[in-house]
Amino acid sequence: MTPGRWIRAGMMMVMTLILVLATGTSEIRAYSVDADAAYFSSRFCETCIALAEDGTIDTLESLGFTIRRYVLEDDENNLKLLRDFQHTYDIPLESDAVPILFVGQTYFIGRIAINEAYASGELQSLLEDSEMPEIIPAPDARFPIVSFILLGLVDGINPCAIAMLLLFISLLSFTSDKRVLVMVSLTFISAIFVSYFLFGTFLYNTLSSFSAGSIIVRAVPYVVMVLAGILFLLNMSDFVFASRARYDKVKNQLPSAIQRFNKRLIKRFTSSLESGSPAVYAVTFLIGVLISFTEFLCTGQAYLTAILHLIHFSGDALRGVMLLLLYNLIFVFPLIVIAVIAVMTRTIRALSAFMRENLHWVKLFTALVFLSIFIIYLIDLIGGAS
Repeated sequence: MTPGRWIRAGMMMVMTLILVLATGTSEIRAYSVDADAAYFSSRFCETCIALAEDGTIDTLESLGFTIRRYVLEDDENNLKLLRDFQHTYDIPLESDAVPILFVGQTYFIGRIAINEAYASGELQSLLEDSEMPEIIPAPDARFPIVSFILLGLVDGINPCAIAMLLLFISLLSFTSDKRVLVMVSLTFISAIFVSYFLFGTFLYNTLSSFSAGSIIVRAVPYVVMVLAGILFLLNMSDFVFASRARYDKVKNQLPSAIQRFNKRLIKRFTSSLESGSPAVYAVTFLIGVLISFTEFLCTGQAYLTAILHLIHFSGDALRGVMLLLLYNLIFVFPLIVIAVIAVMTRTIRALSAFMRENLHWVKLFTALVFLSIFIIYLIDLIGGAS
C-alpha cells in the first residue's frame, strides 16, 4: 500500500470512529425496577451514615415496603444506575447527589428531606399509592467529544513530538529508498501509538477502578480544571515569547537534559541500522517505544488531561477505550503526514524552520484548547453546586 493510501485509510478510520462515538452504538431501552422505591447511598457520605443511624429506611422496610438499596461502592454499575435515575427524574447528573430516595414520580435528596417526608407520612402514602416509572438510560451525549478531539490534535502538533520525528528521519542515512524511509518512519510512529494507547488504557482502567465516592474520583474534575488552567497560562506565556522570537524563554517544553538524552539515543540506534536488515523495523520500533516514554513529560500533558476528562464524563469502559483509540489516531495522524512530506520532498530543514516560525500559533491554539477545558469544568462544577 502506498503512503497516500495509508493516509487516506487513516483518515477514514478516524472519521468512522468519530461518527460511531458521537452517535452511540447501542439502542436506548427503558427498564423497570421491581420495587416500591430505590435508595442510593455511599459509604463515604457522612449524611448517608447519619441517615442509616436514624433507621428511616430500615423502618420503611419493616412496614412491608420493598426498597432497592444501591451503595455506590458495592458495584461499579451502581453509579450508572444512579445516573439513569437522575436522567429519568430530570435531576442534574451529579455523582455525589446522595443520599437520595426515589419514590413513585418524585424523589427526596438528603437526610433532612427524607426524614421529614417520613415524619409527615408523605413517604408512606407515596409508597402505598404510587408506582415507579420505567427508568430511561442516561445517554453519553454529555461527553464533550469535540474538546477530546482537540486535545488529541494538540498532542499531534506538539513541537516535542514533531522535533523528535524530524530528527529521527534526518538521521536515517542507511538508505536513499524513499519507500523504505517512509515505512521505517511509520514504524517509529506506530511504536509511539502502541505505547501511548496501552499506557493510556492501563491508566484509564486503573483510575476507573476506584469507587465513585472515593476521594480520588471526586477530585478528578478539580484536578483537570487546575491542570487545564496551569497549562493555559504556560502556553499563553510561551505564545507571547515565541511571537517575539524569544525561544529561549519558552518554558513548556522538555527539559534540556531529556532532549539531549533523546538525541543521543536516536543517533546511537540509527547509526546501527543497515539497509535490507530485518532488524531495521524491530530496532526502529524499540526507539519509538523508548522515545514515547522519555517525551511523556511534554506530550503527556494533553494526554493526561484527556484521560481524566474521559473518567469524569464517561462511565462506559468499552466506549472509553474506543475514545482512547480515537485520541491516539488523531495524535499520530499529523506525525504521519509530516513524515511522508519530509521523506518524499527531502525538506526536513524547511519543515523544522516552518515549525519554529509558527511555534507561537501552535502555542496559542494549545492555550485556547486548555482554556476551553477549564471553562467546561468550571461550568460543570458551578452547575453541580447549584
